[in-house]
Amino acid sequence: MRKIGILGMSLLLAVGLAQKAGWPKELVIAEIPVEAAADYTARYQPFLDYLKSRLGIPVRLFLGTDYTAVMLAQAQGQVHVAFYGPSSYVDAIEKAKAPIEAFVKEDSLRSGIVYHSLMISKKGSGIRTLQEARGKDFAFVDPESTSGYKVPMAYFCLEAKIKPREYFRRVFFAGTHENVILGVARGTIPVGVTWDTGIEIARQKGQIRGLEEYEVLWRSDPIPSSPWAYRKDLPQDLKEALRRAYLEFKDTPEGKAWLEKRGLKGFAPAADKDYDPFRKVNNALKRPECQL
Repeated sequence: MRKIGILGMSLLLAVGLAQKAGWPKELVIAEIPVEAAADYTARYQPFLDYLKSRLGIPVRLFLGTDYTAVMLAQAQGQVHVAFYGPSSYVDAIEKAKAPIEAFVKEDSLRSGIVYHSLMISKKGSGIRTLQEARGKDFAFVDPESTSGYKVPMAYFCLEAKIKPREYFRRVFFAGTHENVILGVARGTIPVGVTWDTGIEIARQKGQIRGLEEYEVLWRSDPIPSSPWAYRKDLPQDLKEALRRAYLEFKDTPEGKAWLEKRGLKGFAPAADKDYDPFRKVNNALKRPECQL
């Protein structure tokens, strides 16, 4: 019996090693900058610990300085899995030539598998409409941000028929959604664009009371929710393990708590074709009349 037990254990170990053939010694995940870098490590630790327990390998968070840094890091193989906005996901493929594929997307407590871009001002500032924002300073998030640049820029060009640098006094990029949200709340940014999920994240962190602090000057049509994408060259069994781990995170106590702080109920399956509409947005923004 002892010999059989040892043999059985050896076979199990061999199967385990075979299943992990080609797996990295350490999995590196990243997220495009949404909030202050100092907040990421502490906030992500429960998720990193969960993935480590599910995958059986160390998991580390990569902190990129901007959207492009994350795109290039994944294109170059320094990052295995990354969280993007819909347009930055498309740009990672088309501009950075990253060999990646969406596998899950966010499922929001508030709006499900869609979200919205918002143009906001501080309540009581006297800026309640786009017309009243004329001549004021205006903040985008990042040139690669879906809700913080591309969707509102498409709105300015295709619907409102305005050029931001002619319409506003000064146009600048704040770097993160959190910078826009808090800047508007504190009165240092008169008008800016962000995503509605970012408002919920700031509320959960105790930074603001909620959307009631703002005037919403414009709200976009629903945007397909943001994807997590892995490199296509990862072993198939690792990709399957990642998909299962993300989808089942909501079923754990730590997962439920972590997701709620992010305004999410979980993750839903995603596919590359879900983001075809943003290939059209990117093409529209190449037009001369759609430049800042």
